[in-house]
Amino acid sequence: MTTIVFRGVSPRSLGDLLKGYGIMAIVGEEWPDTLFWWDEAFHLVAEKQTDPSEDTKTAKKDLLNVIRERVLNWAEKEMTPLKPRRGDKRKGLSRQDSPVKSAREQDKLEPKVALWARTVGLPTFDRDGDGTEPHPLFPAHGQEGSGDYFSQIEKAAKAAVSAPEDLKWSLFAKGNAKGNAKGNPALRSTLQSGYLFFPEAMKRYATGVKEWEREKDAPVSPWCFLLALRGAMLLRGSLRRLRWGRRNYPAFPFVFEGLTVELGAGKYFRNVELHLPTWTANRPRTLAEFEMQVRQFQARLSARGFAATAAEFRAAVVGRGAGAAFDIFHRFVLEGRRPGQRQPMRQGIPRGVTRVGETGGASGRLRLMLAPLAETGWLDQFDLSDKLRAARARVDSAIHVAVDEPGFEAYRGVLDALWDLNRSILLSGALRRDFEDARRTPRPLPPLPARLWEEALQDALNSYACYRLGRAIGSILGVKAESGNAGVGPVLEHMLPVRYDRATGSWRAPDPPPSRPLRWAGLDPLADFKALLWYRWLDSADFDHLPFQGARCAPLEDVAALLRGEVDVRELHRLAGLFALLDWQNRDSDTFQPGASGSVATVPPAYAALRLWFELGIRPAPDSRPPRDGEVVRLLSIGKAEQVQRAATRALSRLRVDGLPWDEEPRPMGKAVACFEPVVPEFEAPRLAVALMVPITRKDMRALSRRLWVPMEETKTSKELGVTS
Repeated sequence: MTTIVFRGVSPRSLGDLLKGYGIMAIVGEEWPDTLFWWDEAFHLVAEKQTDPSEDTKTAKKDLLNVIRERVLNWAEKEMTPLKPRRGDKRKGLSRQDSPVKSAREQDKLEPKVALWARTVGLPTFDRDGDGTEPHPLFPAHGQEGSGDYFSQIEKAAKAAVSAPEDLKWSLFAKGNAKGNAKGNPALRSTLQSGYLFFPEAMKRYATGVKEWEREKDAPVSPWCFLLALRGAMLLRGSLRRLRWGRRNYPAFPFVFEGLTVELGAGKYFRNVELHLPTWTANRPRTLAEFEMQVRQFQARLSARGFAATAAEFRAAVVGRGAGAAFDIFHRFVLEGRRPGQRQPMRQGIPRGVTRVGETGGASGRLRLMLAPLAETGWLDQFDLSDKLRAARARVDSAIHVAVDEPGFEAYRGVLDALWDLNRSILLSGALRRDFEDARRTPRPLPPLPARLWEEALQDALNSYACYRLGRAIGSILGVKAESGNAGVGPVLEHMLPVRYDRATGSWRAPDPPPSRPLRWAGLDPLADFKALLWYRWLDSADFDHLPFQGARCAPLEDVAALLRGEVDVRELHRLAGLFALLDWQNRDSDTFQPGASGSVATVPPAYAALRLWFELGIRPAPDSRPPRDGEVVRLLSIGKAEQVQRAATRALSRLRVDGLPWDEEPRPMGKAVACFEPVVPEFEAPRLAVALMVPITRKDMRALSRRLWVPMEETKTSKELGVTS
């Protein structure tokens, strides 16, 4: 066995990594039992079976001869028929396109040449039976701009013949070529352009004398170009079906739609991403095994959802586990690098790596956190126009950040992007009009798995009261009538124009939209919270329970901090909306509840009276109805100190009639409730409506009840109780 390391192969550029695939294709065809893998520096390693008497130097020499002969034969004989023919009036020749553009012309080629043609242009079997889809690595069927990939292959083959020794530098990054002062090798033959495989230099400057100057491009060896093209031919496409329809669509391995960038004045550019896999010496494989794994590889976000975009692909593979066929995917973005042209030519720019199998932390769970997006095809609805694709770009960027830098801030960024995009298509505006123009109804964001997102944001939930309060408000559930389908849905119904479908457990956009104005815009957070309290109260007038019970609760210390002004209300407003996107209606979300403090030393008595009065409606005693004194909620929605004090007084008087909300027998009667005059400071009054909606645990509710509970043998005056505000 002889082990050969190809140090000329590396992920420094798209072409240099594809060059490794080209070496695999040629060596694997000549010696099928050769094993391949990649070392720690991502150099290709080949383990070739040799005779015991053959040394490494002889094996390298044989390998060089085989690669030189095979790649030149491929370029000169098998690629020449794919070259377009130029028109010549003097010779009476008309211009003829490359046969890769036509499925019928491909059928006329020799079988081996037709295989290469179908790699560059995949037949789509459209209505006329002649359409093909170009491979993203061969834009416009290899005729991008003024460039012609097949003519460049012909030039590269001629240049390679004149510089046979340069192949040693292309394979092993060493040879008889010495570097110049800038560090570039002094190759005997170079190409002017490597197209998207070898990016051009971008440093340009104006001298003010003649024209723009550009730094000399790094030399592109013709051998590197030919091997890169040969490696790209391994990634053959096929026809698949959309996850939400029956129509076939062309798909290419490890190629996904990237971000759509707005260039200005209604012009957009669609980036394409290519994720090339590598693997370590722990799992070496032959060429045949690699080709089979490429065909069978699937990127699933869940059992029912496949990745469709580059961001979804990275989220899917990062948590595949040790059973994945590959270890690392190298990300290359095929960006437009000449925006001044009418059709910017693409350049493959390296953008980092995606490591497979990191299942220990939240990054491994990211694919499950985003699984509902793939299962419902929610992001697919933005394929209607480039404008909608550009709007989706922020979500894709946030997912990329979450893959590269996992942490609660990155996951919060994903929720932020999803909230903004969901809101922009549901409310009237430019994006909503795009759906209406296409006669499509926008689909709201599906509920996201609450438990997984909680675990991802656990560091923030443990550290910040604002997150705990936002989670408690965002987890407020709905109520359903005893008969029929009527009811009040989760709290998101009063933040966005959506309705909760209990049968399917999903959101839908009502048609026509609700006439009630939705104020959850964040311009005045306190006013939004007050409107939420008031309208949710009004909608529950005919039900036996108030729709303010939460799947999660917040400690009373956090409520006290909110009333003292230690919590940013604007941030709380944002977080409440983000947590409302999670699936709290799912029973799996009810298995965890945070511990309660049981301490009410810092909670104002006015809040205690209002919250206990509220609890009478959230968890009413058997054979009783929730309080229907709408004057209390109306006064709270005004938010001035005088009105809030009156609301607390009315709530306390109701408690002195109905008793305390106690879940054990015997329940404290109304005459056991302390009598006092609540005093509410001016700075605290606007926040009481927000604090009132924060769900608390039953343990904290009993602690609040004990704060106002006066045993019968004791005096019931506030002066003797020491109850002050």
